Amino acid sequence: MPEKPYDLAVSFAGEQRDYVSVTVEECKALGLKVFYDRDKNNEWWGTSFIREQRNVYSSQAQFFVPFISAEYLNKPIPMDEFSAAMMTAVKQGDGYILPVLMDNARVPADLLHPHIHYLRASDYTPRQLAHEFAAKVGKSRGAGTPPAEIGSVVEHALMLRLPRVAHSDWSKYEELDRIFDYLAEQFTAGVPQLRPKGLVCTTKRQGDRFTVRVERAGETVFALDVSKGGGGLGDDQLTWSVGQRSHSLGGINGWARPEWDRQRDAAVVKVNDLSAYVQRDLNLGSGLTAREFFMYMWDKMIDQIERTSR
Repeated sequence: MPEKPYDLAVSFAGEQRDYVSVTVEECKALGLKVFYDRDKNNEWWGTSFIREQRNVYSSQAQFFVPFISAEYLNKPIPMDEFSAAMMTAVKQGDGYILPVLMDNARVPADLLHPHIHYLRASDYTPRQLAHEFAAKVGKSRGAGTPPAEIGSVVEHALMLRLPRVAHSDWSKYEELDRIFDYLAEQFTAGVPQLRPKGLVCTTKRQGDRFTVRVERAGETVFALDVSKGGGGLGDDQLTWSVGQRSHSLGGINGWARPEWDRQRDAAVVKVNDLSAYVQRDLNLGSGLTAREFFMYMWDKMIDQIERTSR
């Protein structure tokens, strides 16, 4: 197996840079080759850093180290990095991803298998954590083999049947808050990408409601209002009104309710969508993860914008 350029490739949200940067320096002091974004500032100057990072996380490191926090889970760039690494993990093995939890954030089961072991940053100083990484890399080098195949790891983990039931501390209201926050944050992070297309986008969040407006030359071409509760459907659901113009949003034409999916062994939202938009190839009846739900709503927006541009 050819030697890779990096022993470790770290991924993190900016809020955790102080801890991560010290850890990286401690790792380098132990002789580890570590990919750290700021080391590439000059080399990648003028290039697509996202494309370059995807290449690193998918093929150039022995281990991928995500420092997972609430900010990490809610930002598009760290999640893009994680997705690139997951493609390698599926082919190479569970051992490729060495997760470190930075806070008490709950990692969704659809993001990281619940049987994957992780370390908590609160239990280690950067120097201590660096020694843990050095030990892991040393074992891998000594064995001369890549991490275990993912199929065998999962097979052994699931050899004993476990009940597919909601966790005892799972709350539909907490999940509703998480889905609402995720949807608002992803739209806010994503809509600036439409400006080069001549579209001006604004998002506003006020309490239990957030809105998205897309304009072209001062005319509203897409409007979305999302609320917790409303429409007489109960306070355990998200409701939304979607249309072309803001003054047309008089009623609710969609709602979603958090549930525990026993087949996925994870939380999902059951979506009921009455708006007259082309539905994507998603099985809404089986429930959507938070990311799938956001992508579904984002595609509805893009469909509407494209229709008004014909």
